[in-house]
Amino acid sequence: MMKILKQIVIVSIFIFMSKGLFAQSAGINYQALILNSEVIQIPGADVEENQVALGLEDVSFRFTISDETFQDLYIEEQSITTDENGMVSLIVGSGTPLFSTFDAIVWNGTLKYLNIEIDIHSQNQGYVFLDIQKILYLPQSGTGSTIDIVNDMTNVPMADNDVGDIIWILDADGLGNSSLMVWDGNQWRPAQMDFDPENEFALVVALDNNNRDLQFPTPNTGEQVWNQACDCIQVYDGNTWTDISSLGAISATNGINIGANTTIKFGGALVEPTKLTTDATNTLSIDGLQETTSTIDKNIVLIDTNSGVISRTPLGNVFQEEVTLTIAANDGQNQFATPSPITDDKKINIYRNGVRIGFTVVNNNTMVELEPAAVCYAGDEIRIIQFTN
Repeated sequence: MMKILKQIVIVSIFIFMSKGLFAQSAGINYQALILNSEVIQIPGADVEENQVALGLEDVSFRFTISDETFQDLYIEEQSITTDENGMVSLIVGSGTPLFSTFDAIVWNGTLKYLNIEIDIHSQNQGYVFLDIQKILYLPQSGTGSTIDIVNDMTNVPMADNDVGDIIWILDADGLGNSSLMVWDGNQWRPAQMDFDPENEFALVVALDNNNRDLQFPTPNTGEQVWNQACDCIQVYDGNTWTDISSLGAISATNGINIGANTTIKFGGALVEPTKLTTDATNTLSIDGLQETTSTIDKNIVLIDTNSGVISRTPLGNVFQEEVTLTIAANDGQNQFATPSPITDDKKINIYRNGVRIGFTVVNNNTMVELEPAAVCYAGDEIRIIQFTN
């Protein structure tokens, strides 16, 4: 009787996607035959290896998907009982995630690896390495059909295709560049404009207009190009190439102008009545105004209380005043003529010996009468300051 060395053997592994399965949930079908790893006695014969299937055993799998640099992208665990023939069938992607999610994997046609570990519960050894497989898996089309991967255009299927089916061509142009193709009902068409894998969604670049015309001798309406000479995007409108990215074609008016490098700035003439509306919250303020003490050739800002229109006027028009010569009062005098007719008693001040005193307007707004307690004595100095505006 001979002892068989302990081993775990995978006879066959199938990694594929079925149309019905993927339509329900994302995942990769995994099937394997697990052979018995227990040390057994086989009487009456010499055998070289254990070929007894591991039937009806509880096992767990740990699946790790990594990229071509072996950077982990997704890890999960699943438990299952082998059938009486030692077979297991699982869906990678439907287990318990330990790292990231299956949906987060970017299936872009680059090579990935599926690392498989197994834990046979009855042996109490925990997870041991089982196998590693290369996988090249892409998402499905909108119709739910499975993406196929072929080497070149001579291998693409030309029959039994549904509109919207997609296929990954490893060498689509004979130069080793890959491409995603879509079945349009009659033929396979590239899903991108060119086969450049590093620039699938970029604009065609032209050095200048001449170079653009060489690349587009008979342009179609809507074709676009990045023109380095004008530093702009140009679109063919059916008759001519039109610049759609430069702000140089945009006009600015009514207090706004376009400066150097197409920078929009405040400044310029208003060409229509313009109103800025403020409120208690959205106030208007100006910081950094210069200060001055000079009153020569200066204007001040005025706001019309009815319309809100802003205007300016010379400072002298607002605060113009006229001071009389010194008046020596007579004994008992209490009325004095003003420099000009009084339009507002708030625009005139009366001083007696340098002290401001009260008064009333009399004699058709041409004279003032001092308050009773301020009757003058002979020689008192009366000064009248009158604002004429």
